[in-house]
Amino acid sequence: MTCMMKKLLNYSPGFLLLLLSSDLVQSQSINVDWKTAKGKDGFFRVAKTQQGQWWFLMPDSTPFYYKGVCAVNRAGTAGGRRAIPGIYAETIDRKYNYQQNPDLFVHASLSKLRALGFNALGAWATEEFFNKGMPFTEIIEFFKEPPFLPSVSKREGLPDIFDPSWMIAADKKARALCSPLRNAKELVGYFTDNEIGFGKTDDTGLDLGFEAGQFDFTLLRTVLGMDSSKAAFKSAWSFLLNSYGQSFEKLSGAWGVSIATVLDIRKLNDNKAVINSKSYDADAEAFSKFYAEHYFSVTSQLISRYDPNHLILGCRFGAPPPLYVLDAMKPWTDVISVNNYRPTLYDRYDTLYKYAQLPLLVGEISWNTDLFKHIPFASEVQQPLSVKERMFRAGSATLQRAAMHDGIVGITWYRWVQGVSVADRFFDGVVNYNDEPDVHKDAHKILLPTLDSLRKRANDGKWKSVALVNGEMNLFFDSLRPGWDQPLRIEISQSKPLPHAFGWKMKGSFEKFSFRGNQLEMKLAIDFEEAPGRSGNTAAGKGVYTIQLLRNGEKWAGTYNGIYNGSKLAGKIYAFYFPDLK
Repeated sequence: MTCMMKKLLNYSPGFLLLLLSSDLVQSQSINVDWKTAKGKDGFFRVAKTQQGQWWFLMPDSTPFYYKGVCAVNRAGTAGGRRAIPGIYAETIDRKYNYQQNPDLFVHASLSKLRALGFNALGAWATEEFFNKGMPFTEIIEFFKEPPFLPSVSKREGLPDIFDPSWMIAADKKARALCSPLRNAKELVGYFTDNEIGFGKTDDTGLDLGFEAGQFDFTLLRTVLGMDSSKAAFKSAWSFLLNSYGQSFEKLSGAWGVSIATVLDIRKLNDNKAVINSKSYDADAEAFSKFYAEHYFSVTSQLISRYDPNHLILGCRFGAPPPLYVLDAMKPWTDVISVNNYRPTLYDRYDTLYKYAQLPLLVGEISWNTDLFKHIPFASEVQQPLSVKERMFRAGSATLQRAAMHDGIVGITWYRWVQGVSVADRFFDGVVNYNDEPDVHKDAHKILLPTLDSLRKRANDGKWKSVALVNGEMNLFFDSLRPGWDQPLRIEISQSKPLPHAFGWKMKGSFEKFSFRGNQLEMKLAIDFEEAPGRSGNTAAGKGVYTIQLLRNGEKWAGTYNGIYNGSKLAGKIYAFYFPDLK
């Protein structure tokens, strides 16, 4: 083990050592609550323990914590069967004589994965890897099928899922991909798509001049103004007029614009007219939900038509979806798939889990991003870390915390292959284009084999009520300054915070920190660097904030008030506390 990787374990915020040595959590066994089980007996399922923690279950009912890798294929890229072979394919053809015997490449790749602690194949693994001794997933990508709705960005738009020709294409695709796998014991389940959306639900950002930006309508307004012969046009108008008793007069009154026929929305769109109405906003969101409900119901039924045995793993959201999308999908999916490239994985998706009450699979994660590499730890004041050490420390803590979350049933590394990492220029690949293990290999090899035991030991949830003595806390404010919602990380040692707190482009210091039982008060002074925010570039500034929090398990919630650059700010705040018991 390298010296750097020994530091990684010593620096880790505690979960690895915490839960392998703690007296608080002893049992590694789990007791399944079979009333919660989803899926078919004899195939992969998901179920809760009696303590409320979700797990995948293998066909023999063995608990399975999924640790996958995306895009394990000869091309080495996302897209799987659609991927265009490049540099990596040339290496594989030369090294393994792939064209004559793909199995040599498959077995060598699976051996590399197992050696590093991975136990599954994520999206875009290709067929030669199926049923070769490692659990795998399949991705259908229904959104790739035409016809498509209009798109102002000139990119491929959302599909017209109301069109019979889309239904035929989607059915054909489901039949081709699902039928051969219906009896596969190593198939975990199907992703329907990757990082899709369901259209805008407001006209925010509308650029009336068309010089400085992109004008974009809600999904509802876009579809209402499209070619009247299209299926989506007819579905949208039927949906809308049903809400207004088939009366254009009532619709006009509610939206505050003149609409006498179905063609008038096209005129409003051509004129870039603003529709400033709460009824319009509500109808726009309702239609996006209607579109999402249709998508989830159709895709679920198509998969089950040709394979009734396997789980449906969702559409791999790129960010937490809005609540109306969760409402639309809940009846039609077994697992919600979410992608994440932030250290606050646990915190970020906890609210989604609490709302949906469905297990979560992290469909992509990498610690090779600026939020992992360039936010210092408070302890670095005494013991500075290299960028690589900081990345591994923050990344390891993130995956450990994910394993401890009641709802997160697995993680998927992004990706199988990428370029060769040199100095502080890192790539994401498990292997590089030379088919050699890259910079992350030691961290993976140390961390991944521990996550299963870690999750089992966290099953009883006792870690959530550990005293505020040693650990880390992430603070999430409504807005620390206008357009700014980045979290702040503090480190606690011997019941006191280390002198500095850090977040993205900000550094804090404590003027007060006190707690009694489940109540916590602190006063923070924060210096902000110039950085891009939601409303454009945000200049450097200073703020002072008084914070009050009340504990509920691992989550704290409360209020803050303060002054930023002379202006008063106030709002809600929540925080997650992760104890270090080593």
